[in-house]
Amino acid sequence: MFIKPKKSLGQNFLIDRNVLELIVDTVDIANKEVLEIGPGSGNLTSFLLKKNPSKVYVIEKDDELALLLQDKFSDEIKIINDDVLKISEDKISNEKLTVFGNLPYNISTEILSKWITNLNKKNLV
Repeated sequence: MFIKPKKSLGQNFLIDRNVLELIVDTVDIANKEVLEIGPGSGNLTSFLLKKNPSKVYVIEKDDELALLLQDKFSDEIKIINDDVLKISEDKISNEKLTVFGNLPYNISTEILSKWITNLNKKNLV
């Protein structure tokens, strides 16, 4: 199934295997909880799962992509179909999270600012 990126959501899907491997190799996530923001079609998610994290949470705003992820990964991941800016990050997990994301530039600063403001409530890596 071909999914056309939605310009309104700043979608850009990672497909280069070399880039995906570089990203997942930046930190050891074996037996750790991971949060991926904007997983899109799940390319990075697939590479993350190969590193044996204890749990993978994904936040996907796009309803169509959330359904695609559910079909693709079933119960391998926990899908949160919502806007990352509307989610209280301390409600995702009680564990320290390692965060990955292929984010549009227009939202990156907003997400980071929100989380930095709330760092005393939640441990994010």
